[in-house]
Amino acid sequence: MRYHHIFWDFNGTIIDDVNNALGCVNDLLDRKCRPHITLKDYYNYVETPIIGFYRHILPPEELNFEEISRDYHTDYAKRIDETHLADGAYELMHKLKAEGIHQYIVTANIIDEAKALIEKFGIDDCVDVIIGAENTLAESKTKRAIKLFDSLNIDRNDAIFIGDTLHDLETANALGIDCVLVSYGHQGRRLLEEKGAFVVDSMNEIDAILQDNRFVDFHTHSTCSDGTLTPTQLVHHAYSSGLSAFALTDHDSVDGIKEASAAAEGLNIEFIPGIEFSAADQTETHIIGLFIDPENETLLKTIQKLKDSRKRRMEDVCAKLRGLGFEITHDEALGVAGGSFVGRAHIAKLMVDKGYCETVKECFDKYIGLGKPAYSAKNELTAEEAVRAIRASGGLAFLAHLNQTKYDINQLEKLLLKLQEAGLNGIEGYYPEYTPEHISQYRALAERLGLALSGGSDYHADMKPHIKIGVGSGTLKIPYFIYENLKSLKNRMK
Repeated sequence: MRYHHIFWDFNGTIIDDVNNALGCVNDLLDRKCRPHITLKDYYNYVETPIIGFYRHILPPEELNFEEISRDYHTDYAKRIDETHLADGAYELMHKLKAEGIHQYIVTANIIDEAKALIEKFGIDDCVDVIIGAENTLAESKTKRAIKLFDSLNIDRNDAIFIGDTLHDLETANALGIDCVLVSYGHQGRRLLEEKGAFVVDSMNEIDAILQDNRFVDFHTHSTCSDGTLTPTQLVHHAYSSGLSAFALTDHDSVDGIKEASAAAEGLNIEFIPGIEFSAADQTETHIIGLFIDPENETLLKTIQKLKDSRKRRMEDVCAKLRGLGFEITHDEALGVAGGSFVGRAHIAKLMVDKGYCETVKECFDKYIGLGKPAYSAKNELTAEEAVRAIRASGGLAFLAHLNQTKYDINQLEKLLLKLQEAGLNGIEGYYPEYTPEHISQYRALAERLGLALSGGSDYHADMKPHIKIGVGSGTLKIPYFIYENLKSLKNRMK
């Protein structure tokens, strides 16, 4: 099993109490002589913090939240017999217990109420820890979840949060762990999917995800840009490495897609045509395109524009390096590349071969990275143009490796809002260089802006020998359901 630590939300996830909650709200409206709301209204109004929900149905002078919360819990207790376990919850939780999986319940419920229900439904022996509220004020459970998570000292890649609301997604993001939400809970599929969440309809689907060990990689390179494996070799390497799906995302090129697609036929691996555009901006800005049509006219015109300018930029980099005392020429870099494409990685490899640097990374850090003395700025394609070209080709567009922009979270938000106007679909939420803080910040930002998550290893084979396909530096492993979420998003974009 992929995950060994399951964090469960309670209300709306383990227990199906939506109609109970709706009844409690309508009890309140009865006492105030106001019309009832429907289940559709309930889904449209529910938000976190919950006081926002009541602003939809009550005037400001009646928003005494302490009174509302107290009365809600009283009404909920009266309706407790209407509450039942979600279909399949009992069986799944006991199955997980038998398999040695650790399970934790994180609930906004008063802790004693939650414990009573868990015992009533016969799942108390399945749960390692229950954390809930100490009062009726419906406080955020995120801080309590973080405290529990930190005390357990577990690997983030070994844990998943299962819930039913955006607050659960927010909590999972704060923990930096994967998240799946159910559609039958307190917010419904439409709102959850609008925020980029992966949504399922049943406990059977949750079980399938937990049992699914498949993993994917949406960021790799071949010899058609600055990788060292041919497209065919890359496909076979991805397959032999156990990947179930992967994308070829060469820099500013689709030359390898036809070959890679043909190589993937007959193998038990799904191939996604992609590209990585290097955009001109105030910082290092790369845009990944997935599910593109490599023969789209707008895309090809954009690529040709970049090909014409890339040679000029790389010649400029080499000239600047010579000015710094390094004997480096574009023709030599072309020999390292073994083709017509020369990128900075090839120049860095040449620097290493000549003994000027010990590693490719050192060359970038000292000489040819953004802001370094031999860097040559891009000025041919804006990030917005890159997004629009990808979308014109039928693809989905993602901002790559957000950490490399060197932006703080506020600057990133401004950049993402600008790119969303051009059609950006998401960000790389998985990347080998991300720290736990990066993961939490970036995923929370994606949820806030309604952006989907992609990600990948940024595999270049021998050009980046410390990065392995599918696993990055060893801990990256993107679950297959992320791929399913992207396919669902693409279908909704049609």
